[in-house]
Amino acid sequence: MTGIETAIILVAFVIVAAAFAFAVLNVGFQSTQKAQDVMRAGMEQASSAIELDGGVIAYKNESATSEVVANLTFTIKLSPGKSPISLDDQYFAIAVTTDEYYWPNVYDNDTYADQNTIKCKAPVGGVGACIYPVIDGGASGYLEQGDKFLVIVAFDEGVAPSTSDTITVELKPSIGNVLTVQRMTPLTLTDVMYLG
Repeated sequence: MTGIETAIILVAFVIVAAAFAFAVLNVGFQSTQKAQDVMRAGMEQASSAIELDGGVIAYKNESATSEVVANLTFTIKLSPGKSPISLDDQYFAIAVTTDEYYWPNVYDNDTYADQNTIKCKAPVGGVGACIYPVIDGGASGYLEQGDKFLVIVAFDEGVAPSTSDTITVELKPSIGNVLTVQRMTPLTLTDVMYLG
């Protein structure tokens, strides 16, 4: 009888230990999965979802009385493996910094509707930024894999950068890190300038 009772108690201990071990392992697996999700989300936020596709071109303001830049243009595309990005002005911002001025958001999405004419204008005493599709094979208003969009940053004559000025343009999508484009204007401005 004592042997049978001991065996029953031993079996009960083994069953309880197995159940406890299962619970501990399950919590461990859930913690590992959560940690992987957090790391994946952190990597997605840390890496830029947008990248440059080509060089940065600056144009001289022909009508200005002094040598100043009229606008800055460059092409962007989606980084490999990234999810599509909305170009709606509620989810996308463009900040511009020069040696003398800073504008936190100059992006105006209204010009995107007019795809036949590129007419990005700066407001008086300010800066305007527009995005036009170069290759847009997917949903309208989204930067997707295979798409290319032209970004134009237009400067009003009164605040436009001159020679040897640093221009910094920050493209801020809702998901992913900021794409920073920083260039310096040359010592002498020509009609069309390749800034690299």
